[in-house]
Parts: sequence; structure tokens; C-alpha cells
Amino acid sequence: MRTFYRGIVLLVGLCAMALQGTAAAELSKKERAEIRRFAANNSLFVLYHEIAHLLVDQLNLPVLGREEDAADNMATWTLLSKHTREAEEALADAAKGWVLSGVAYDSGGVESDYAAAHTLDKQRAYQIVCLMVGSDDKAFQPIANDYALDRDRRDTCYFDYELVKRSFESLLGTRANKNGTGTKVTVTYHDAGGRLKDAAAAFKSSGVFDQVAEELRTRYNVRENVQFNAKRCGEANAFYDPETVEIIFCYELMQDYMDLYEEDITQQADLAPQGRQKDKDRPS
Repeated sequence: MRTFYRGIVLLVGLCAMALQGTAAAELSKKERAEIRRFAANNSLFVLYHEIAHLLVDQLNLPVLGREEDAADNMATWTLLSKHTREAEEALADAAKGWVLSGVAYDSGGVESDYAAAHTLDKQRAYQIVCLMVGSDDKAFQPIANDYALDRDRRDTCYFDYELVKRSFESLLGTRANKNGTGTKVTVTYHDAGGRLKDAAAAFKSSGVFDQVAEELRTRYNVRENVQFNAKRCGEANAFYDPETVEIIFCYELMQDYMDLYEEDITQQADLAPQGRQKDKDRPS
């Protein structure tokens, strides 16, 4: 069995669990659009994470601490640096994605999770939120409230963000593409049928794969030709392969993100009638 050098891995099989007892539930057009948006935004964060691994490898960037944490920080910093509503929404979705996956896959439920290369899923969510708050406490106060960050932690998030910002600007600013040659990137979408047909179509139509590839072309000068391949892998995964200088995105991962959010929508809908009844019974 092939061992992937680096990557973000989500376990396969959520779909069967997520849809138990909910197959008859009808989703609205708006809800289906939200599911696709959520999956695309989480996929975008994953791709920036993998770009970080590629740059560490190809540009010989120093890393202090765990590389997986550094890759998450770079993905967050990259999106925050855009200063757009879409990028901020992507980060909020990515944080929620880690919370949902942490519950679905019981992150931290077994001892080996604490020895793994990746931080626990919920910790990854809080790190994204902390860097958001650290970049602009006032603008991101709502998400800080949603995640119940106390005042002391919000204050220290500022220093976390400034350290991350200074580090990546120092490292990547001197290596940015200044001679106009850029990086040669080839993007390929492989066919996928059956259960993954819709996920593959949603991933391609989202444009996130082409977006990240174009940023790599224009922002950095990697000597090796880089391949971007989206395909069926047999597992929900995304990874950078240093041997082939290739970023692979598996359609199963897009499907898992879609399943995670659909399950969350279903659970919220199941709770809604109870909430309405309580409101009805509350004295005026």
C-alpha cells in the first residue's frame, strides 16, 4: 500500500452514516447551493495547505515546529491576505469543517491521535479562528463570540497573527516571482462517474483548483513543472507528492465535505421544530 508523504486525510465512509434516516429529507435549492459552497471553501483551504507543503519542499523553506501546523497557518494567512468577503467566508467554513469532522471522526478519541502529525481537528478550527481574530479583532468579533473565545485569548491571538504574518512575509516575500517567469502548472480533471459524479462536477465548477494553480503560476517561481490532478483515489484525501511534484485532490474529499454539511443541515432541521415549540410555550 502506498504511503503518502504529506496530506490532509479524512476517513471514507461518512456518507452512509450521514444519510441514515435522512434519505427522504428534501433539500431546498438554497441548501444545495450552501452545501456546494461549504465543500468548495473547505477544498480551497486544503489546497492552500498543500501549496504550503510544495513550497516548503521546492523552495527549501525552514519550518520550526510541525510542518502540518505551519501549512495550516500559511493557508489561513493566504486567505486573510486577500481581504475579501469571499476569503473570510472560506475561512469560517474551513473552521466549521474541522469542527464537524472532529465530531464525525471522533478526533482525539484514541490515543494514537495525540501522536499523529496533525493537530486535533477542533484545535485546527480554533487556530483558524484565532488568526482571524488576531488580524482584526473588531471585524471578526462575531466569529470569536461563536467560538466563545475569552478576552484574554483574543488579546493573545493578535500576537499569534503578527508572528505568522511576519514569518510568511519574510520567507515568501524574498522568493516571490519577480522575473516574470513564474511556475509552469498543468491542471487536469480526471473523469469520475457513479457516486462521485456530482462531487467531481461541483469541484470543477467551483473553480478553486484553477484559482490556486493560477496563483502558484503568478506568485512563485518553482523550477520544477507542477502537476495538479483531480481524480478518484479510493479514499478521501488531498496531498502533495514530492517525488512527482504533484498536488492531488481526490473527489472523495469533496464528497465528504458535502456529506458533512448535509448532515449538519439535517440535524439543525430536526432540532428546529423543538425550538419553535419552546418559543411558542414561552410566556409573553
